[in-house]
Amino acid sequence: MRTDPRQLDGKRFDLVIIGGGIQGAAIAREAACRRIATLLVEKTDFAVGTSSRSSRLVHGGLRYLQQGNIALVKEALHERERLLRLAPHLVRPLPVLLPFFPDSGGSRLLSWIGVHAYSWLAGRSTMPSPRRMSAREAIAAFPGLRTNGLRGAVQYYDAATSDARLTLANVRAAHAAGAVVANGCELLGANANGALRLLDAFTGAEVAVHATHVVNAAGPRADAVRRLLGLDSADLVRTSRGTHLILDARKGETSLAAFLPDKRIQFVVPHQDGTLTGTTDVYEDATEEEPTPPQDDVRYLLDALAHMLDPAPTMRDVRFAYCGWRSLPAQKGPAGAINREAFLVQEASRGGALHTAVGGKLTTHRAFAERVVAQVFGIDGRDSRTRTEPLPGGGGAREPLDPLWWRHGSEASAIRAMANGTAGALQPICPHRPFLRVEAMHAMRVLAASTFSDLMLRRLVHAQGPCMEPQCLRAAHDLFLRERRIDVDSDFDAATSKLGEEIERLTGGIVPRARSEVAR
Repeated sequence: MRTDPRQLDGKRFDLVIIGGGIQGAAIAREAACRRIATLLVEKTDFAVGTSSRSSRLVHGGLRYLQQGNIALVKEALHERERLLRLAPHLVRPLPVLLPFFPDSGGSRLLSWIGVHAYSWLAGRSTMPSPRRMSAREAIAAFPGLRTNGLRGAVQYYDAATSDARLTLANVRAAHAAGAVVANGCELLGANANGALRLLDAFTGAEVAVHATHVVNAAGPRADAVRRLLGLDSADLVRTSRGTHLILDARKGETSLAAFLPDKRIQFVVPHQDGTLTGTTDVYEDATEEEPTPPQDDVRYLLDALAHMLDPAPTMRDVRFAYCGWRSLPAQKGPAGAINREAFLVQEASRGGALHTAVGGKLTTHRAFAERVVAQVFGIDGRDSRTRTEPLPGGGGAREPLDPLWWRHGSEASAIRAMANGTAGALQPICPHRPFLRVEAMHAMRVLAASTFSDLMLRRLVHAQGPCMEPQCLRAAHDLFLRERRIDVDSDFDAATSKLGEEIERLTGGIVPRARSEVAR
């Protein structure tokens, strides 16, 4: 799937997209489906930043409804329904329990009105209607819910996803429709002729490509891209920090969305491989490195869990953590109150017409991409193929009893067939994670995994991170060496050390680098 950037030198594209997160991937898919000559470039790896560090919810957002952003909520709920239909292996229905405590910030009456408005805005949804629950029913639905002071609950429905896999599915769909995609390809600026200068991270080669239009989908680093292209006007974007903790997996599908005394909503979302909790919303300036969870955020989230759960989880119960930046409009006001509706800002730059994406939600990536391409190229977006065309793996029969289907959808049989002729390919890589050896083969051959960390963190995606047992890392690295397309991470010690460093930063030391050093 990855094109060697050296093959791009001197090429001309109608559209070059900078940034391989969910927004850039979706825009590339939308444009390629309309036969627009499209190039998508990403400095490091697809979904390396915000798009693998979200709350992993596909939802309208009760908080946005509370803030009066009705159009955004309605669009998100309709996109939620579309994703449930077109990517059922990646997006699943999620029953959500909204409990009420006397020391919480939420109103029972307003919440009841809100979830009904939410259901009404969803239109012809396949989701069940909301219902009231007694305290006893709520405790039965979510064992471990705090009982002290519990005054009942409301149950409504949303959806959960794997954000990194959803992003990668959009990249694959873009490529299948004709887009050229390259991770490990950094924008350096523009030359005197207006061509974009790109750097291949693996060979050090610098190439130049010509673009009629450039979409800046760099999210938190959108203003850094603008500066590279000669713009020094006021920033368009400010960033807030969102931290999440991962606990052990729990039985059942029901999640929590509970109001805290500070009136924020906190989530506890069960996934098959771990329970996600979060999030924070604190202004923080983006830097070159991705953010790491600060201790203040960790304490805040543990306090939030103590408000919701009994017994309260402690630091010993935390298995993984991560932190990401949200890209918000550069406006004044509390981070949680800034409108999440995405928009496009057009400017003239050294590299041609520059269109910067500001804001946005994971849930509305497709709809925003449709508007972007329509706006940039002056076309009617309402006939888009992406409204009805499944994402890779989203077509065909549903096989919910097959674990491989939940990771690959209708492509599960093709992945099993890839194992033909390779001894042991259908065996697990290690006993501590569910992934088969053939899934690593597929990641390297099809999913553009370039580095060992790409493979372990963003292709073999597990809520609690990669297994760091020495023998398991060795088995995975052997597979990586056999399947790699680029001569990188040859040395086991160096490759596992880089992986350990990335995990240490990703988790804020909750999974310390020292734990991976036993491999060496």
